[in-house]
Amino acid sequence: MQMTAEQSPAREQERYISDIVRLHSNLDFRSLPDHVVGDPLYYGYDPRDELITLTVEDDQIAPRYLNGIMGFRLVQYLRLGWVSPQLVFQRAVFRETVRHPQGVQNVHTVSLCTRTGRIRGYISLGCSQDPLSMPLDHPDRCRFSTEAAHNIDLLSRFAADGTGTHQAFEIKRFVRDLNLPPGPGTERVSWHLLLGLGRAISQAGDRIQVLLGDAKENVAIRHFRLTGFDLQIDRGTTPRLPETDLMAPIYHQAVTAVPFVARVHADLGDYMDLIGSYLSDGPAAMTLPEMVAAMTARRSRACRMKEAS
Repeated sequence: MQMTAEQSPAREQERYISDIVRLHSNLDFRSLPDHVVGDPLYYGYDPRDELITLTVEDDQIAPRYLNGIMGFRLVQYLRLGWVSPQLVFQRAVFRETVRHPQGVQNVHTVSLCTRTGRIRGYISLGCSQDPLSMPLDHPDRCRFSTEAAHNIDLLSRFAADGTGTHQAFEIKRFVRDLNLPPGPGTERVSWHLLLGLGRAISQAGDRIQVLLGDAKENVAIRHFRLTGFDLQIDRGTTPRLPETDLMAPIYHQAVTAVPFVARVHADLGDYMDLIGSYLSDGPAAMTLPEMVAAMTARRSRACRMKEAS
């Protein structure tokens, strides 16, 4: 039976999306660490979890590998229903894109399986698109995507000390491979990502001073709070993106993300030490409940000291 005009485009779209998912689900990244330009911002190898975790900037990654990483991002969000398959098909999209102005770059943290070469998790810091760094309260500065979606200004409150937009970064795409089975090993992937990103942030000095983004309160925001960030959350927004935006479906959910912003705190490295203790393989290694309890206690002490000062 011949397909109708309505059926044919739908079948073509389904086939295209299936091909994109299959392509990016089978790429092998085992040689990526050997092709990083210069020293990575972070490198960690965990033989127990069979993971190498790297944190690098845009220009440290060869285009073919960056395309593959951006394809992983796209596929996970497609599978979650947070990217429009119609627009992906109509525009022949096969990966997300990133760009940066001169003087600042996006930061990518990726965990790779040493056995299969597959990407197991990813998180990034998106940089400002201002050609030159501008005051955080400048009326003409570029808005980050979270600010645009929620129609909110998250950064002006931190403008007093002269921080510029090239020192502000947006936390984006905190995601694990959806093919991973439930279990402790899969749970640890998120902590490997946070360790890699946190180490890079704590070692960046003044180059990374403010973090912003949006996330669901019972998921990513819980992780960020545990690592000591004093998140300022602006509730009551109604986020949306135009239907011409690939990411528009991400806000078509019953529970939507809330926008947050925080300064990078001085003792971030101490929280990373706790994550490192949890991920280590030895008699002194922390369990997950022990790590969470230690982080919570440290954060409570920091809050009491702040209130007393």
